[in-house]
Amino acid sequence: MRLRLAALFSTLVLAATPTLAAEDANHPMRIVSLNMCVDSIVIELVSHDRIAALSHYARDPQRSTISAVAQHLPITYETAEEVVALRPDLVLTSRHSAIATRNALKRVGIRFELFDVPDTVADSLAQVRQVARLLGAEREGEVMVARIEAALQAARLPQDQKPLTAAIYQPGGLSAGANTVVGELMELTGLQNIAARYGVTQYRPLPLEVLVAAPPDVLLVGETSPGAPMREEKVVKHRALRALESQMTQSVFPARLLYCAGPTMIESVAALVRAREKAQLTLLSAGSAL
Repeated sequence: MRLRLAALFSTLVLAATPTLAAEDANHPMRIVSLNMCVDSIVIELVSHDRIAALSHYARDPQRSTISAVAQHLPITYETAEEVVALRPDLVLTSRHSAIATRNALKRVGIRFELFDVPDTVADSLAQVRQVARLLGAEREGEVMVARIEAALQAARLPQDQKPLTAAIYQPGGLSAGANTVVGELMELTGLQNIAARYGVTQYRPLPLEVLVAAPPDVLLVGETSPGAPMREEKVVKHRALRALESQMTQSVFPARLLYCAGPTMIESVAALVRAREKAQLTLLSAGSAL
């Protein structure tokens, strides 16, 4: 079995060699993305005939904002054999990707670039520019950055309005805390993130007891995916949260908006603004009824 795998890999290595010889470092023509968040950037910056494959997550509507488009594009499951067989001249991956695949790409001589998960809006915009530069699509990258910045500016809380308290509560109790792009977007749109107050950093669970003891004005509830464990779904639909419906407004904030930044931020701030405006109307109606 091992001998057959070794022979297969050797064949794939030889098949990849012509691509390497023809590689244009500034304008790669066969691009593979193994990074779900980079997928959403690449798909907007280059013509789709240059995309040899996206990550398999790109087709998942629960995780990806580009799932509809990705249905018509090739995908990869990140194995060394299939990535090499695609004969890419550039692979965009993450620091959490399979080390075996990265080692294989290194042995063959296929160029790859690693990407971190950005913690701030500024880091995310810098990442868009980095991807654009690698693809030889600097002009398209600047157009994307301008579009994101315009959406963020339009989503800012008007100066004559008061911020509201808010928390993200996904299946399993997962929340976005301090040091996250979503947390920064919440503050920008006038939603003060209570998870950060309770020491939640990055993406960690927020105890249900916190919400019950001090309910925020807005609860941004995640959608449960088909086949999700019942215990995770029950947390989002817990009877304790239903009992607080008169004290806080609930709005849907899908998980696909939680983990990636880049152009996903446009959809994220739109969802946050809708939640803010819904809560403002609820509070106004409650005040008028008094």
